[in-house]
Amino acid sequence: MATSRVSVCMITYNHASYINKALQGIFSQRVNFPLELVIADDCSTDGTAELIQEEISKNNAAIQVRFIRNERNIGVNRNFVNALYACSGDYIAICEGDDWWTDTSKIQKQFDFLENNPRFVMSFHAARAVSAEGTDRGVIPSQSTRRNLDFGALLSGRHTIPTLTTFFRNTIGGKLPKEFFEITNCDTFLFLFVARGGDVYFHTDISGAVHSIHRGGIWSMKDAYERSKMSYLTYAKIYAYFKDRRGIATLAVFVNSVIIFAFKKGDYSVAFRFYLKNIYLSLIDRHARSVFFRKHVSYFK
Repeated sequence: MATSRVSVCMITYNHASYINKALQGIFSQRVNFPLELVIADDCSTDGTAELIQEEISKNNAAIQVRFIRNERNIGVNRNFVNALYACSGDYIAICEGDDWWTDTSKIQKQFDFLENNPRFVMSFHAARAVSAEGTDRGVIPSQSTRRNLDFGALLSGRHTIPTLTTFFRNTIGGKLPKEFFEITNCDTFLFLFVARGGDVYFHTDISGAVHSIHRGGIWSMKDAYERSKMSYLTYAKIYAYFKDRRGIATLAVFVNSVIIFAFKKGDYSVAFRFYLKNIYLSLIDRHARSVFFRKHVSYFK
């Protein structure tokens, strides 16, 4: 097969309940260019790998498949990076093993757009969130995010892009920095890393994708307090790497979230420690200072 124009990057761990739908959504894509699928399974224990093998054997689509089967669990970040580095395409689309696509022309539409619009480096679209029990949780992302974005908008932390909808130019080049391995929200870091080179387009003509919310999800299984701490760490590493001063105000927002949740949990040592962080951020940045004073109302409440 000719060199792939597009690589679909899939990571999976114990996704036996979802992996068939995920793979079928990829194999059903109708495209007019070479397409490859890179799957990295992180030593699943529930039969996911065997289901992948079975689905690959039934694949009649003209898609080249590379199956990376880890013999030991290496963690989500390293597994994700290994899969990304294995992608040979000019473009990369992401679909994790517990999500799936239902629009069979999704990849073609995103490919055509980026091919014809060099100002943009990435595109995304809306998806529907569904619980493990099949309950419809609505459309993601939020209405305010359903528009074109740039690096500054992503750095603000106000826009959450559904990972399973993303399609971007392969500018990674095997050079993801050490900070990428030190956070949980590595997709947030990745999108900023890509967006340094251009803008991000929102497709209104694609909506066929499903994001599964279940207890096995790294993010969905955490409560709001844990999420706020994870988000703080993510943006602390983002600021450490990109050195963009606009990131200080974003960092202050998540520091304040940690303080508020820590108060509610009675975790006063954490609240005090983050309060000191907030004082420091307010001293070095006027936007962080504004956030700091506004949030005092929440503290007293």
